[in-house]
Amino acid sequence: MEFVFNTFYLSSAEYAKIVGEINTNYSKYEGLAFAVHASYGINNRAYWYYFENHGYDNYNIYMRVEM
Repeated sequence: MEFVFNTFYLSSAEYAKIVGEINTNYSKYEGLAFAVHASYGINNRAYWYYFENHGYDNYNIYMRVEM
């Protein structure tokens, strides 16, 4: 599946953390093509993670903005 945006690089630890949180809260994002997930990065700073949603556990995180 092609993504609309280029993927934003996250370390494997941060990627696993954020994707795990999105999966846990998937009912909040189900049916949305694009969504934003608020969380703390592994550096304990708060971020907005913008992602394309292609179904459960199939996301393209394309932007991270510090809150």
